Amino acid sequence: MTETQTAQLQYQVITTATDLEKIIPKLEVEQALGIDTEGNKLDPLTAKLFLLQIATPKEAFVIDCQKVNLTPLKPILEGERPLKIAQNAKFDYSILKAQAGITLGNLYDTMLAERILTCGISRDISLRSLADKYLGMKLDKTIRETFSDPANPALRGKFTNEQLEYAARDAFILHEIFKKQFKILQQEDLVDTAKLEFAVVPAVSEMELMGSLIDQKKWRAHIQELQEKRDIINAEIQQDLRHLTSYSQVDLFGNENDSINLDSPLQLLEAFKKLGVELPNTSEATLSKTDNPLAKKLLEYRGYEKMITSFGESILEKIHPLDNRLHPDFLQLGADTGRFACNNPNLQQIPAESGFRSCFVASKGYKLITADYSQIELRIMAEVSEDPAFLEAFNKDIDLHALTASQMFRIAIEEVDKEKRFQAKSINFGLMYGRGPTSLGAQIGLSIEESKKLLEVYFSTYKKVKKWLDTLGRDAVRYGYVRSLNGRKRSFIMPDKTDPE
Repeated sequence: MTETQTAQLQYQVITTATDLEKIIPKLEVEQALGIDTEGNKLDPLTAKLFLLQIATPKEAFVIDCQKVNLTPLKPILEGERPLKIAQNAKFDYSILKAQAGITLGNLYDTMLAERILTCGISRDISLRSLADKYLGMKLDKTIRETFSDPANPALRGKFTNEQLEYAARDAFILHEIFKKQFKILQQEDLVDTAKLEFAVVPAVSEMELMGSLIDQKKWRAHIQELQEKRDIINAEIQQDLRHLTSYSQVDLFGNENDSINLDSPLQLLEAFKKLGVELPNTSEATLSKTDNPLAKKLLEYRGYEKMITSFGESILEKIHPLDNRLHPDFLQLGADTGRFACNNPNLQQIPAESGFRSCFVASKGYKLITADYSQIELRIMAEVSEDPAFLEAFNKDIDLHALTASQMFRIAIEEVDKEKRFQAKSINFGLMYGRGPTSLGAQIGLSIEESKKLLEVYFSTYKKVKKWLDTLGRDAVRYGYVRSLNGRKRSFIMPDKTDPE
């Protein structure tokens, strides 16, 4: 064990089991510990765990994981006491679980806490930013890159003084950041929101580590099916154009070509022009409002093409070679409203009606269970607005979308067809998230004026919904933020109304 002291930082390097046993009594009596790890990769499944840093408010311990078995630390790291403070705790949890068989209990994540405090204002939540904001400290994070350098001695268990000091400091400063950050959480009445997010970290980490299993043969068969359907639509469009417009063009070599590139907006605009249809562009919104068979077929073609490119082989390429499973990155606070996000790949966007969803399978001995809240957003709307029509619909188990369509279109509820229900559903969900007549009209194929009229009918029917939305909007402008039912805060950066001149 070597002990080093730099300006305001005292740390020890732990390289033997005896050294580790000596520091455990010191760690056990602490109320909180700063936790950090260093490895050579961001992939916890294949990363090499170099160092585990544990810091008290007075000193840091840098443990060489290539020389020391971390098992004696399990009771401390996995227990409810002491509190473990980490920056991006999900990563530390995952790499410790995958490479050392240790989980982290009772977490405080400075990164998530900062995200909670600044939702809608900033996404600058790196440790470097937090050190600058709360401590006025400029961290040099370039040293971190040396750990992933294949030629670096760290791979052979040899660390430079700069690497060791860098590692120790990252864990040590978490205490001061925590103290100042937690005070603000208390002032902003966001402690309960933070506790909820911290409690979710282990579950999210385990989700990512476990991953998802795909029936690759079935997945590729579905890709082939979509490609065949796309090609049939393509052929139909080309045949229609040849029949209706005698479309042809000459390529660079002077050869005449009677096919159109369906991915070329210029060629499409020219084809529509020959059909006597003048379009400003070929966007989905424009085509959905165009009463022409070609527009409808083109939208169908694009639907297949999008499914193939977004959810085809590109998903299979993300399968991990170690266990043949997908291990996406789930972001707890991906949206400023607190919603999850997912990437690499994004499994939250696979359409429910697509055949791809059926390709997700359970491992042998397990089952997949699917669950969904029934119209949860609308139920919350009924709760917060206390609109009598909303409340009655849910109390009597009436289909709210069908009821809305019935009232908007002045027809009996049993006469509501699939199209009118879809239009009502778009309004019900859209209005809660600030959708206006332009966006609504583009989705349901109506003009802006027609959409405005529908909205007027809607708000005259659900008066308390209108009142609640208006009140919420005024409060957002007045206070600069809104809160959810459980206190989560979403701030807004209001435009500067002062005249710069």
